[in-house]
Amino acid sequence: MFRPIHRRRFRLDRGESQPSFGVKALQRPHHPDDEARRLQLLHELAILDSEPEEGFDALTRLAAEVTGCTIALVTLVDAERQWFKSRLGISLSETGRDISFCGHTVLQDAPLVIPDTALDPRFTDNPLVTEGRIRFYAGVPLVVEPGISALGTLCVAGTEPRPEGLSKLQLLQLGTLAELVSERLRSRLVIRRLRESERTRNRQSQLLEAIKRASGIGFVLLDQAGCIVELNDKVASILELEAEQLKGANPVELTLPSARAEVQTLIAASLEQGLRVDGDWPLLGQDGALRIAGVNAERLWLDDQPYLFCVVTDKTQERLEETLRDTQAHTLREVTLENSLNEILSSIGEAIVYHRPGARVLISHRRGECLNVEYVSHPGLDDLPAPRVDGMDALCLAADDGRVPGAGRFAGWRFPLPSEDGLRLLGDLWVLVEQTMPPSAGEAAFLEGLAQVAGFAIERKDQWEALRERAEYDALTGLANRTLLNQQLAQALATAAEQGQQVALLFIDLDDFKIINDSHGHHAGDKVLTCLAERMSETLRKTDTIARLGGDEFVVVLPEMTSDLAERVARKLLAVLCQPISWEDLLLPVSMSIGLILSLPGERDEQALIQRADEAMYRAKQAGKKQVVHLGVG
Repeated sequence: MFRPIHRRRFRLDRGESQPSFGVKALQRPHHPDDEARRLQLLHELAILDSEPEEGFDALTRLAAEVTGCTIALVTLVDAERQWFKSRLGISLSETGRDISFCGHTVLQDAPLVIPDTALDPRFTDNPLVTEGRIRFYAGVPLVVEPGISALGTLCVAGTEPRPEGLSKLQLLQLGTLAELVSERLRSRLVIRRLRESERTRNRQSQLLEAIKRASGIGFVLLDQAGCIVELNDKVASILELEAEQLKGANPVELTLPSARAEVQTLIAASLEQGLRVDGDWPLLGQDGALRIAGVNAERLWLDDQPYLFCVVTDKTQERLEETLRDTQAHTLREVTLENSLNEILSSIGEAIVYHRPGARVLISHRRGECLNVEYVSHPGLDDLPAPRVDGMDALCLAADDGRVPGAGRFAGWRFPLPSEDGLRLLGDLWVLVEQTMPPSAGEAAFLEGLAQVAGFAIERKDQWEALRERAEYDALTGLANRTLLNQQLAQALATAAEQGQQVALLFIDLDDFKIINDSHGHHAGDKVLTCLAERMSETLRKTDTIARLGGDEFVVVLPEMTSDLAERVARKLLAVLCQPISWEDLLLPVSMSIGLILSLPGERDEQALIQRADEAMYRAKQAGKKQVVHLGVG
C-alpha cells in the first residue's frame, strides 16, 4: 500500500462549462481501439503508484542528458490519468489524461516531436503550455506486448521552444532508451506471470495432495458462503445420503441443533481468518441417529477466492464405544454409592437419547410374574401396557393407543436384560424410534451393551435388596428383626420428640409356645409364628413396625399414639391373635400376653422403652396370661 500524495493536478472539466483557467478549445487525446486490452495489460503489471526504482530513474537521467532537456519522464497512461513512474525536473507525480501530451503519443507507433507547443493547434490552449510553460516535447511510445497499443512513453520536455527539434542521433538515442524502458516493463510482466502461474500450480498441487491424503476417507470442499461444492461418497455414506443430495447444502443445517452456533463460528473463522479447524462435529443422519464426524479443515485459495477443504472421518462407532465405557463406569459408581435404581438407569437412558435424538426409552424389571417399569425417558410411557412376561412384545403395539402424543409414529426395539451368568432374564430395554428399519450393526451392539449394563445394575440392586432383607428382616416371618426394630423405633422416638407426640410399644409373648413345639413338632410351631405375623400385618397400620425378636417374642411400634388409643389397639390385637390356628386336622389354641408402654415426653432411649415394655409383658403373664398390661401412663 502506498500513501496518497496531495498535489495539484492539471485536469479539464469533462462537462460543457469552460475551464476555470480560461481554456477556449482543447484537443483531448482519443482512446486507441484496443483501450480495454491496453488497460488490462497495464494493470496486470501492478506498477501504478509503486515506489521509484533506480533502473527507471537511470534511464530517465540518460534521456535528459542525451537530449539536453531539463525535464524527462517515464509515463504510464491510465484510464483517467498519466502517472509518472520516473520523473526529472518536475514535482508532479501525475496529470489528467485529457491534458497529457503522452495521451497523443500512445496513439501512434513513431515518436512524437513538438518543437513549439504554442504553435501546435492540439496544445495551444493546453494548461501545461499556458500555465505550466511546457514549450517543447518529444516522446517515444512504450510498447510492451506486440499487437497492443503503447502503455506510456519515455519523453523529454523543455520550457523553451526548439525549432530544430532533436537531431537524428538524439532521436535514435531516445528511442534506444525507450526500448530499454519497455524491456524492463516486459521483464516485470514475465516475472508476474510466472509467479501467478506458480501460485496456480501450487494451488492445484495443494488440492491434489489434499485429495490424495484423503484417500479412503471423506473430503468436503466448502465455498466462501460455507456451502458444499464438492465431496466424495465417503462423506455422503456417513449421513446415509447420495453425494449429489448434499451439494449446495450448508453443513451447519446437518449438525445437531445444540452445536450449530459453534460450527457456524468455526467455519466463518476458518474462511475469513485462515483458522485451522480440528475437532468432532455432531451430525444428524437421515435415520435421525447421531453421527460423529472428525473434521480437519484448512483454507485454500482457488481463483483468488477462499475455500474450506475438510478431511472427514467417521467417528460414530468410536464415540458409541466411548459412551458405552463411560456409562459402564458411571453405573458401577452409582451402584457402589447405593443410589436409587431410577437414578442409576437414567444415565443409560440419557446415553441412548444423546445418540438417537427423539427416541423414547423404557427399562422394565421382571420380578416373577410381575413386571415393574424402573425408568422412562418421557412422561406417559410408564402408562403404556408393558410387554407380557410370556414374551409377547406388546409395547410397540400399545404405542398406537393415543395416550402418548405422537406415539403411533414409533416402532419399538427390544433388548433383553440378561443376568451376569446369562441364565435369567431380568427385564427389557425398550427404544422407541420414528422409523421402521432395525438399528445399524454398530448401534445394535451399542444398545446391547447398554442392556447388559442395565442388567448388571438391576441384578446388583436385587442382590443388595436381598442382603438388606436378610440383615433387617426375619427369615421365617418376613417381619423386621431386632436391627431394623432399633432403627425404626429410634426414628419414631426422634419424630415424636420433635413434634410433641408419644410412641406406644407393644411387647407380645406367645403363652405356652413350648407345648406346641413339643406336641406337634417345629413345623407346627413355624406355622403358628407365620400365621401370627400375617394377622398382625393385616390388623395394624402400614406405618406401624412389627418385629420378631426371636423365638416367640414380638414387638410392635405404634407412632402418634395416645394412652387410650394404644390400649384399644392392644386389646383388639389380642383378640385377633388368640383365635385358634388350623394345623393339619387340628385347631391349635393360641394365647398371648401383651405389655403396653408409652414413651415419656422427649424420650429418645429406645432400649429403655423396650425394657419397660418387656416388664409390662411379664406382669401380664403373672396376671394370668392372655392379658394386656399397661405399665404406667407415660
